[in-house]
Amino acid sequence: MPQPAGLALLLMLLLSVSAPARAETYRMDVILFVDLWASGSEAGSAPEASNLKGAIDIDDVAALRAAGIEILPEDQFGLMDQYNHLRYSKQFKPLLRLAWTQKDPPQERGPGIHIRIGGSAADGTPPLVDGSIAMLLSRYLHLDADLRYQQDGQSWSLDERRKMRRDEVHHLDSAKLGILANVSKVGGGAEDATP
Repeated sequence: MPQPAGLALLLMLLLSVSAPARAETYRMDVILFVDLWASGSEAGSAPEASNLKGAIDIDDVAALRAAGIEILPEDQFGLMDQYNHLRYSKQFKPLLRLAWTQKDPPQERGPGIHIRIGGSAADGTPPLVDGSIAMLLSRYLHLDADLRYQQDGQSWSLDERRKMRRDEVHHLDSAKLGILANVSKVGGGAEDATP
């Protein structure tokens, strides 16, 4: 009969062999756009700052890579039909298209990507859009958006966490800002049951 210390060691070895850690990598494609026809039905508020805690600047490649995030080049963007539809629309104006892969997205409060469009810290000009977007994975994949759109001294927010089904285009919106997003598994097989 094995000794208790030997039994514990044997159990740890068996668990490490039978339950290997699986690294999962997902890809997110996002279009951020503004609704040019949005009226005063939902008036903006006084400008306010976004919650950027834990958000990594989109140009900080080393920090993004350390968090398992890799920004993809523009020529690999996957929602071109939707982007072109928005680009030629009279009502909507695309502000950003972004694609990234992420290894093992966190369940909660993980690293977000800091999005800043327009403005200049040097001369104090506020950004047109400021905030963060993040991919999270608990039981389901989620897109977590916390963005502010500022124009003419008013601010509108898009602050939403949305459950994402893979390989479907999802739409998040507020009075002024909208997001089209698609998530897919990189190298995923049919045996994967994660929605």
